Amino acid sequence: MERLAKKLADYIYEKEIITEELVEIYQYGFQCFLELSASTICSIIIALFLGMLPECLFFFLLFIPMRSYGGGLHMKTYFACFIGSCFILTSSLLAVQYLTIPIPISFALYLFAAILILLIGPVDHPNREVDAQENRTFIKRTYFTMLVSFLLALLFIFTQNTRYMLLQAIVFVFISATSLIGRLIYKQT
Repeated sequence: MERLAKKLADYIYEKEIITEELVEIYQYGFQCFLELSASTICSIIIALFLGMLPECLFFFLLFIPMRSYGGGLHMKTYFACFIGSCFILTSSLLAVQYLTIPIPISFALYLFAAILILLIGPVDHPNREVDAQENRTFIKRTYFTMLVSFLLALLFIFTQNTRYMLLQAIVFVFISATSLIGRLIYKQT
């Protein structure tokens, strides 16, 4: 992705669309766009292949804000992150498709993971310093996402929606696991 982004940035520089000072900024923007696009397209393909597009969208409704604001383990390369993300999505959807777990067990698992996330707190990556103000903002957004997820869990309990309660529990288990691993790894560095 980095090479393709560099070629795109160099191309628009050669066409005199941007100045030399902006080449690195555009390269970074192109790289982010290409990586996000590849991940999104692959996720949609996985969801369509499994016939689980609504579940995939719900997965990302919770997963993206929790990972964005709560931090956690980050892979060293885009490819490793891509493979890990595809694995987490696919295994989550397959678990929901093939397992039936009673709502009380799913809810207990969800609550355990949510409490663990709160105890661990935001996990900063060494390559991305977060100041106190940003940290407070991230904490507030994490708490808001957790409040929404709790209300959704209550809705799933009330409507006896076993499938989505399990999916929510799985998302929170993955988030808590990556937070815990990130906390352990980055504490040592």
